[in-house]
Amino acid sequence: MKTRIITIMVALMAVIAHATAQDLDEKYATDLLKADTKAPDMRVGTGKDGKAVRLSDLKGKYVLINFWASWCPDCRRETPALQRLWQKYGEKGLQIAGISYDTNREAWQKYIADNKMEWWQYSELKKWKKETQSDRLYHINWIPTLYLIAPDGRVALATVMMDKVEAELAKALGD
Repeated sequence: MKTRIITIMVALMAVIAHATAQDLDEKYATDLLKADTKAPDMRVGTGKDGKAVRLSDLKGKYVLINFWASWCPDCRRETPALQRLWQKYGEKGLQIAGISYDTNREAWQKYIADNKMEWWQYSELKKWKKETQSDRLYHINWIPTLYLIAPDGRVALATVMMDKVEAELAKALGD
């Protein structure tokens, strides 16, 4: 009897957790580009040679675009998960591109260095929702927002939920 009650409680907690996860996308991701939409081209980083890297340059690979800012508490909480994805899938061909809405170059670069965020980073160093082009192209109304772009250049997933990205990458690149 105890085992049955525990099983029911665990199942109920899983349903509640799933509903909560769904609510975050339903609340914050309603305007994001839909799956199978061609991803708009934009600058997503700077290569080691100092040249700009555009999203279109990465066609043929999975690209995770992380829209974030160093001043954003939710973005900061997500940094360790991004580190794990980079370590797990970077050698399997995943590219990560951080698009920051920081306006203070020093604070942005310090956060990147302190947290060993070794993937591409880019910032327009302009105010989010007022001056940035990337938020208009990708309909960013909440950060962090994550877009997984498939090798064909189309949106595979648009979400505010890291667990959805992890599940999609596990399917696409193997667990």
